[in-house]
Amino acid sequence: MTKSLLFPMLTLSICLLLAGSCTKDEDEPVPDIYGSWTVLQTDSEGLQFHVELRFNTNNTYDWLLLDTVPTHSNSHAEFTMNASVLTIVSDADCSGTGQYYITVNSNKLSMIAQHDDCEPRAAALEYIWERK
Repeated sequence: MTKSLLFPMLTLSICLLLAGSCTKDEDEPVPDIYGSWTVLQTDSEGLQFHVELRFNTNNTYDWLLLDTVPTHSNSHAEFTMNASVLTIVSDADCSGTGQYYITVNSNKLSMIAQHDDCEPRAAALEYIWERK
């Protein structure tokens, strides 16, 4: 991500997180994440490419490249949801779990890492996605 986009992206993510935390309730419904989401990503080398994030009803997701990018590959993982926290429990590309705050507002999905030791996974997921 370019430095010029980093600050606005982080600011928006923090605002979404704060807005979501004001309404926390034990009976909070699980956000409707299922289906496909897309975003234009920029890697650490400055390469830009389109990605689809597909949440399947069997609590798996597929991170799919929509452009040909020789240094990246598709990914598949399993997750659980508890209110607005998504926990990645099995990922062949990364060891350990990752936890993300999820906010869905209209056709936008925001993923903010609460904890993830796998930096490549966090770099690939921590975006504001648009429903496909």
